[in-house]
Amino acid sequence: MNVVPYVAQRDIGASTMNGRERIEEDGIPSYLGRLTQAPLLSAEEEISLTKAVQRGDLNAKQKLIESNMRLVINIAKGYRNRAIPLEDLIQEGAIGLMQAAERFDPDKGFRFSTYATHWIRQAIGRAIDNKSKAIRLPAHVSQSLRKVEKERARLARELGREPSPEQLAAAMGLTPKKLAALLQSSQDLLSLDMSVGDSGGMTLGGLIRDTSHVDPEENVLELEVSEELNRILGELNEREQRVMRLRFRLEGGGGDPPLQEEIARELKLSRERVRQIEVQAIKKLRALAQRRRLKEILGN
Repeated sequence: MNVVPYVAQRDIGASTMNGRERIEEDGIPSYLGRLTQAPLLSAEEEISLTKAVQRGDLNAKQKLIESNMRLVINIAKGYRNRAIPLEDLIQEGAIGLMQAAERFDPDKGFRFSTYATHWIRQAIGRAIDNKSKAIRLPAHVSQSLRKVEKERARLARELGREPSPEQLAAAMGLTPKKLAALLQSSQDLLSLDMSVGDSGGMTLGGLIRDTSHVDPEENVLELEVSEELNRILGELNEREQRVMRLRFRLEGGGGDPPLQEEIARELKLSRERVRQIEVQAIKKLRALAQRRRLKEILGN
């Protein structure tokens, strides 16, 4: 496979074709590793570049993509130990990054890396699906995996992100070890392209990941969200502040953010009421962000 973003063909194409590139200790070819040396963009640079991309500026698109290649590599590492080489996973992720650059709207209020993560994961997942060989599943294994996927989808909707292995295991009534054993043992028996969701949109390949890899980009994004919320939570009423501080663990403590039902128990509210408060608070925060952006544009 030799599919790479057009913006990096000068750096990647020749090295891929000669077949003699040096492989670093972590499995990343040196020519790809060099792409991670591009400096990170500031929020202002990112907005400027993405607006230029919207106007059709190819140089801006190239800089935006190259500055985010480390995100592609970090995500691809989470899908190691598959039939597909890490190098190919990175190249597929780069295609997803290109799609994100073409579709991103900076006026939505999200950082580009947050938006691009979805497209990168989708591109890598699709590549895994396409490379896999289909084999038949025992009925009980298929049923168990479908239950796992249904619970994963529910938690993802509630959390606004993919659940951690611990959260998924707890929701399934399993220990993390038992859940990991179920998914890991299936790799030797099942096709990674088997659909495990009712909608057919989720596959086993997209579900089983190397959870020992910690994505530093994701940690940075979570930190950005927490810091920004701490600055502007004063705009919310007392109950909204309480819900948001619990939801994003802004009151200290490690671990994963609690589920809405856990917050509901602590605040003695219904889960639906907690959801409504959270939705309202997020709307207020987005409106505040839009007002601040408008003031910056007008110079007030």
